[in-house]
Amino acid sequence: MYHAPMTKQENNTGPSLKFMLIALAVISPFAFQVFLPSMPGLVDDFGASPAAVQLTASVYVGAFAFAQLGYGPLSDRFGRRRVILTGLAVYVTAPLICATAESIEVLVAGRALQAIGGCAGLMFARVIARDLYERNRAAGVIGFVTMVTALVGSATPILGGWVDVLIDWRASFWITSALGLVVFVITLLWLPETRPKGTADNVVATFRRGFQLLRSPVFVGYAGHGACTLSAWYAMLTGLPFIMVDVLDQPTTAYGVYFPLLSLGYMVGNLVTSRVAQSWGAHRLIVVGVGLALSACLAMVVWNLAATPVPLALFLPLGLIAFGHGMSQPGAMSGAIGVDPALIGSAAGFMGFGQWLIAGVTAQVVGMIQNGTIWPTMATVIGFTVLSWLSYLLAKWGEARKLDSGSHAGL
Repeated sequence: MYHAPMTKQENNTGPSLKFMLIALAVISPFAFQVFLPSMPGLVDDFGASPAAVQLTASVYVGAFAFAQLGYGPLSDRFGRRRVILTGLAVYVTAPLICATAESIEVLVAGRALQAIGGCAGLMFARVIARDLYERNRAAGVIGFVTMVTALVGSATPILGGWVDVLIDWRASFWITSALGLVVFVITLLWLPETRPKGTADNVVATFRRGFQLLRSPVFVGYAGHGACTLSAWYAMLTGLPFIMVDVLDQPTTAYGVYFPLLSLGYMVGNLVTSRVAQSWGAHRLIVVGVGLALSACLAMVVWNLAATPVPLALFLPLGLIAFGHGMSQPGAMSGAIGVDPALIGSAAGFMGFGQWLIAGVTAQVVGMIQNGTIWPTMATVIGFTVLSWLSYLLAKWGEARKLDSGSHAGL
């Protein structure tokens, strides 16, 4: 079945496209998180060490990051549709390997394949939005898709826990495969080719041109902003459980009580972006979002220095930081992947790889630097928030230099 490429003037801007992008975006977070409640039980099921079981999560994240390096340039060469369908086929097959695994090694390998397949969905949901819409509109669409994805991600571990209790851990993989099959069929039947016409090149040239993006201050600035905001989020997720128990002397259940302040802040920030992106513009959203986040950082420091730290003194300002990052992230993503219309896929691949690699390292480091106070985690969040602002300034400088060189070229 041939699907001709769509142009920005021809594209479908209705709810059906948003539904398709959401379906593509949610499959990887679903696959990652539905299995997490079952992990402790694998120690006994396989007679494996906790460290070996932990690989089912860490290998997933690593494979997810590296897969984007290949998907991006390949989609610029062969088109989005073909590469997405290939990734979805892997996504449907990989859970079957996991569900029938008789050793922890096979399960870890299956999880890596799951990540490689699922990566195509989340990555290309953003790519397609940028293919079809101008920057501000794309930021709004990305914000809406991210909000729904975060909402699904919040509910998925609950589903996974009940599946593990009522059936067993293998059932979560059968469910994941079935979900992937539904998305595969939807994509096969209704997703058109969205790569801009005239952008195809040979594979080697496409990869070479993709690496040239790393020389663009606009791309590095916007991609760096996204990496910093994501890393700040993972610093919160990694550090706060330790702080709640070891520093604030709270029960282990307390983190789950306060965590909705963070996830709600992030989701509402993305919702605001989806509603006002066209009227405000991406630049204004980034400035306001980072401004709110920096203000919340200052309030958090003053609050916790002036009084003994308590959960609300952390979670309220951190929720506002997450809100600010939720506002600024979609605009930065749209700016990064739209630097060169011929390399939207490559830009998304390099951006995604950098974001997840830095966030993964951050999560590991934050866990290592805990010292019995709130400050290692808070300093990491504040540091990345400041760096996100500096990254945006780099992108703005690059855009101004590009405009200046263009105006001189016309003289």
